Amino acid sequence: MERTLTEATVKQIGQTVTLMGWVNALRTHGGVNFIDLRDRTGVVQVVGGRELKTLHPEDVVAVTGEVVKRDPTAFNPKINTGEVEVKLATFEVLSPAQTLPFPIDTDGRDIDEDLRLKYRYLDIRRPRLTKNLRLRFAVTQFIRHYLAQEGFVEVETPILTKTTPEGARDFIVPSRLQPGLFYALPQSPQQYKQLLMVAGLERYFQIARCFRDEDPRKDRAYGEFTQLDMELSFTDQAEILQLIETMFTQLVKDIFPAKHISPQPWPKLSHGEVIQKYGTDKPDLRQDQSNPDELAFAWIIDFPLFTEQSDTDYFHGSGQAKFAPSHHMFTAPHPDDIPLLDTDPTKVRGLQHDLVLNGFEVGGGSIRIHQRQIQEKVFDLIGFTQEQKAQFEHMLTAFTYGVPPHGGIAPGIDRLLMVLLAEPNLREVIAFPTTASGRTAVVEAPSAATTDQLAELNLEVKSRSYTSPYEHILDLLKTHQIKYQLYEHEPVYTSEDAMKIRGDVSLHQGAKALILQADKDFILLVVPGDCRADLDQLRTFLKAKRLVLASKDSVLKKTGLAVGAIPPFGSTLGLITYVDPRLADNQAIVFNAGRHDRSVKLAYRDFIKLEKPVIITA
Repeated sequence: MERTLTEATVKQIGQTVTLMGWVNALRTHGGVNFIDLRDRTGVVQVVGGRELKTLHPEDVVAVTGEVVKRDPTAFNPKINTGEVEVKLATFEVLSPAQTLPFPIDTDGRDIDEDLRLKYRYLDIRRPRLTKNLRLRFAVTQFIRHYLAQEGFVEVETPILTKTTPEGARDFIVPSRLQPGLFYALPQSPQQYKQLLMVAGLERYFQIARCFRDEDPRKDRAYGEFTQLDMELSFTDQAEILQLIETMFTQLVKDIFPAKHISPQPWPKLSHGEVIQKYGTDKPDLRQDQSNPDELAFAWIIDFPLFTEQSDTDYFHGSGQAKFAPSHHMFTAPHPDDIPLLDTDPTKVRGLQHDLVLNGFEVGGGSIRIHQRQIQEKVFDLIGFTQEQKAQFEHMLTAFTYGVPPHGGIAPGIDRLLMVLLAEPNLREVIAFPTTASGRTAVVEAPSAATTDQLAELNLEVKSRSYTSPYEHILDLLKTHQIKYQLYEHEPVYTSEDAMKIRGDVSLHQGAKALILQADKDFILLVVPGDCRADLDQLRTFLKAKRLVLASKDSVLKKTGLAVGAIPPFGSTLGLITYVDPRLADNQAIVFNAGRHDRSVKLAYRDFIKLEKPVIITA
């Protein structure tokens, strides 16, 4: 098919060309009709007669005509073809377009996001999103070329892998050939890239797709994300940090020349230092935090290898151990601190490094454990059962065949681009993102499997319908064999009144559930009954622009419940649950269970295990 791209017309004055693309705009001036024709390289003006009036915005057309020089008074410096136009000879409508559900000639920020995601293929026609996706491609191409020059080999690791307790919930995939068994989608290629170091590859990278069933935030997409996964043998922390700093500095210079990095070289700050000085391990070190063109990278190092294991560490060990890994269980202890593994593990430093940019963590990595006995010691300290240890036997076995010292890092491509492009959330740099509720753009997954598909997999879906959240909560408690106490009482509408009628509990034990609006999303916040919600802290935690209490009417419309009856189980209402850390002061909590005349008391630990909420941190 013979076709000329719009950008080439500037060099084809006097020639007849055929252009193909979309009708970007139509207008009439002085009895003459014009269209702006858009393709992947830009826009060019086409001049014709009344026949152009039959076209509509976004029609896909083929236009044939002569390229002519515009009158100098009609030059358009805003487009790359602004000194030429095409005099129409003929045109053909290749595909007509209906009226679009929203305009695409704006930045789109004021359009309902669910609507934009439903018609994402139209939303991507928006110049801002088209530019974002092209820059995303430029970034990954730069990385591939740069690392190839540094001796790295790109290797694709499996997507269907084994479920292991690594740090977040797995997505599991049933096996048809092995009935009753399941694959897991990889949370990261962590184990495979370490095994590649055992294999002697020495320098590996991958633009990797990763999958984690964790709650979304502004800087964290639900379900899947992309990271630059890297691993090096015979290395140390200083070499890894310098490699990334040099590569990203050049990347910014080549692809984002309007941005400036300050300070340089990037500062290296200890974890304890930034927590004490800034109150967070993701400080924004820009001199002018309102300037999106200022980039302040920093390395955070000297993390403790372990943190105290909490109720949220359900994926680590038996749940009975004192320690949890502050990063992951493969991070190497500082060589000077290895004796402390036997005497005082809380004082052991990990060889971990996080990369922070403008207040966001955009990457993390570490030097890895490469000695079997130390890896087994870490498994013991985090409370792994023998069954859990067996899930990593392939790693432990590999560690007996000669393993080079190795380490790596995994910068997040989505998050890095979000900051570099000054976008408000990750979804603006991803072609087809998921919504906050976990629905995919356009195709609206997840969806139900057919009866035949379930039969092939020897699966059965147990569907339950509930008449109320109260019924749902009681069923959850009984199904998971959670001990609880049920109070039946006169209707109460405040935490204070509820405390009086329950009798044997304090106001602090009351789990007060509040429905909030974080930007456009509804969320559920749980705080002790005697505490005020710290909305500023939560707004910072969520990185939300706007966070307010939902109105009584909107609460009723969203949940079907009146204010005062909201339970702390957002999962029963289709909401993400966030918990104020002060609620952990209690061994047991009490709450209205979706009714003003019913309350439930249960262990705080059981609530956390059952609901799996997000615990708010500083």
